[in-house]
Order: sequence, then C-alpha cells, then structure tokens
Amino acid sequence: MLHEKLRIAPTCYHVLHQVPVMTAHEMNFLYDEGLRNADGSPAYEILHDSMVPFGLEKLGISQAMKEKSVDIALDVQSRTVFFQRARGADLYIIAGWRNQHTNVWVAPAHIKSLTDLKGKRVIQLKKAGLDLERDVEWVRIGVAARLHKEAIRSGRVECAPVPTWDAADLKKEGCNVLVSPADQYPDGRPERIIASTGRILEERPDLVKSFLKGLIRSYWFVRDMPKNYEYINHLEKRLRLLSPDPEERVVTNASRTQRDLEAMPFPIDGLATGFEDMLKEEERLGELNYDVPAIKDVCAQDLAKEAFKELMQREELAPEYQRVRAVAERWGY
Repeated sequence: MLHEKLRIAPTCYHVLHQVPVMTAHEMNFLYDEGLRNADGSPAYEILHDSMVPFGLEKLGISQAMKEKSVDIALDVQSRTVFFQRARGADLYIIAGWRNQHTNVWVAPAHIKSLTDLKGKRVIQLKKAGLDLERDVEWVRIGVAARLHKEAIRSGRVECAPVPTWDAADLKKEGCNVLVSPADQYPDGRPERIIASTGRILEERPDLVKSFLKGLIRSYWFVRDMPKNYEYINHLEKRLRLLSPDPEERVVTNASRTQRDLEAMPFPIDGLATGFEDMLKEEERLGELNYDVPAIKDVCAQDLAKEAFKELMQREELAPEYQRVRAVAERWGY
C-alpha cells in the first residue's frame, strides 16, 4: 500500500530546480488541482534535499527514490531514465522540465553563416557541418556567459554560445545569430525531465495528474513576466537561505532579470520532446554503451497530455496562457 501523500523530491541540489514546484506549492496550484485529502489537508510532501550527490544520479536515482519513498523526482536527466530502464528500474519519464537549450550561437558582424567559420576560432561547435579537427581553432575562456559575450565583442572568437537574452543585446550591436535553439533542436531538447515510479502511475494516477496540472500552471507562472517578477526573485532568495549547501546559500542583490525568467525552458504544455535527436546525439558522443530501450517503453506522458488539455478547457486560465504562449513564441521554445 502506498503512503498517504505523494512524495516529491529534487534529484539535483541546485536551488533554481526547486523554484517551479515551490511556486506550485505557495500559489496553491497543487492543492487547488486536487492534491488534497478528504479532511482538507495537503496530499503531498515536498522534500528539499537532493536525493543523490551531484554527478551520481545515473547510477543512484532509482535506489535513492526507493530508500526515501519518493514517487516523483524533479529535474532528472533524460539519459538517466533510459539507462535505468535498460536495467529494469521502475522509473518513467512523465513530463518535461528543461526542454530546450537556451544558448544561441552568435558571431560578429563579418560572420554571416556557419560556413564562414572555417579556419576561425570558436569555443564550442555542434552540428555545424565542419571538420572540428581541421576547420576550426578551439579556444577555452571559461564557462561564464559574460566571458563569452566579451570574447565576441573583443574579437577573440568568431562564434560562441550565449544565452538567448544576451544574444538579443549582441544583435543590437550588429552581431549575427548563426544558430538558435529552435534551429539546433526544432523538436525540443529534453535535457531534464520529471520522472516517477511506475507504481504510483499504476496505483494513483489521479494524484500524478493533479501534480502535473499544478506544475504546468507553475511553468506558466514562472515565465509570465513582468507580472510575477518580484515574487519569483523573492522565492529564490528564500530557498537559498534554506539550502544546506554553502555555495547555494549565498544570497546577493543581483536578481534575475525579467528576460532571464521568461526565457526559462519550461515547456508550457508540460511535455518533454525531442528524444530521437537527443539519443542520436548521445550515440555520437559515445554515451549509449548499453541496449537503449525504445522511447515508448521509457516515456509515460499520457497524464501530462490530459492535464494540459483539462487546463486549456478552463476559461479563467486563458488570459495567462495567452500571455505565456506569446513569450514562448518570442523565444522559440
């Protein structure tokens, strides 16, 4: 017999990965969408500590969920679930989380296309149709986005990935966008997803669908800017103060911008997409050294589809959805 409350926990330790579910909690989305008991008490529990140490989820996530009696895992890498399913784990992908890369490939004004990069210096390049050993020079300058921006501006590199919101600034300066997320991954990139046990899907699909309805509403809320800007920044600061990780606990006065938040790659329909391309890329990188199960045997997104359909039938939610749909169209995901 399952426990009385749906147990939800983050896989990874990053505070940002708790923002959507805590928004769904504090805004009463989870409760209002049906995660409540007959006596009016919440029928869910959110755990805040990560289930596995960073970098070990591929091997440890299923066992961690079992030991902690977790039904739903947040922010799981898609490749983790395929690896676990190949070993018979009771784990399924039920919805999307980060369903697109947010980096845009930007170049100075004199670089018009990817083919113009032959013989040039780049930080990173994928799917460019170039011989990466012969046609480009690799430059390492750090992972911070601001370093990439300055490298483009200074002419140190001829192409670099920057977040979509920084790309908008560089375009105003005359730079060219060579590849956007929609160009690289037109069907999405399910970098991270929501996973659940098969047991909870079989025994309490009603609770799972209520959770997904609340989460989809939270995705809309997070990207509905500027309406919810102040709340989201304050929520993140509160979560950081509660984090046991000293690096995550640091609270500064540098809030996320409205562009940072509306460009978050949370799918507004709640679905994870683009598995075919992701698996092909993983294979090219040599990461699929096991018998990869079929996508249909790993994904169980019927409840997410039902949840989104039911939300779309409610007239009172239409204005919010229309605002967020316009945001998603503007950013390309």
